[in-house]
Amino acid sequence: MKQIIVGIIIVGIFGIGIYLYYSEPTYSATDVLKRADFSVEEQAMEFLKFNYDKEELLVPIELTGKTQKELIKAFEKSKFKKNKKGGSVYLTYDYWMKITLNTGYVMYMDVINKGIAVGDNRGSYEEYLFKDDEFFSILEEKLTE
Repeated sequence: MKQIIVGIIIVGIFGIGIYLYYSEPTYSATDVLKRADFSVEEQAMEFLKFNYDKEELLVPIELTGKTQKELIKAFEKSKFKKNKKGGSVYLTYDYWMKITLNTGYVMYMDVINKGIAVGDNRGSYEEYLFKDDEFFSILEEKLTE
């Protein structure tokens, strides 16, 4: 009987280990935007319509200071998962966004698939998918006004 209980415990621990090993990690906004300081007083956001095929910036989207703060706060609270290259979702970027905190963070955004590509200082981009909808709820409301 004792061997059965020990066996069940070992199988349980092994199962939990496999689950943790294969589960997708979740990233915070400070993980996505390396060294971002969301506590700085001067915060701003620029948002432009972007033509991905021609790689040209098109129309600036006017955001009030209040809307910028709402979007930055929602972005700060967001959780992300990595979109692996050739992964589950093919992102096509319709918008260019810059969040200015302690430094400027530039990213390209796919509003339909709720994904972003964040540039690093080496010239490459990491793709992330939002795991929640608050940021996009605010954004879609502002884009349809």
